[in-house]
Amino acid sequence: MGRAIIVNLDFDTPGRPGRSTQAFSTGVFDVITEGARAHFKPGEQACARHCFFRLDEQFQEHISLDELHPAWFNIFVRACETGLAEYRSTGITGWGTQHDPDMVRGIAWEWSEFIKKLHADPRYIAGEPGET
Repeated sequence: MGRAIIVNLDFDTPGRPGRSTQAFSTGVFDVITEGARAHFKPGEQACARHCFFRLDEQFQEHISLDELHPAWFNIFVRACETGLAEYRSTGITGWGTQHDPDMVRGIAWEWSEFIKKLHADPRYIAGEPGET
């Protein structure tokens, strides 16, 4: 079974798809979400709870970023970017499992493609870490 990250549900923006979603295998999804989760700062916990609410509290097979305020969206993007950089350099998942280099390359590629989708979202501001 796969899992997904819903980025945007904006049906009214001209020139944008009705739904921007990234589907992942469960293993890749877990590496990305737990890698990002590990990089929320202490003052950003309300944002983290909101980002992972459906996964953690409602036991859904997805997380949804569609309702995030731009500041929180940028916090999530920064956490993803930091998590990816750490995973690439160490090969260690957010829960401490060491992956072999081939697996790291494959997951890091999918993760970087997801970050490109985040960067294409109109809420993304380059260099903006967001504010809590």
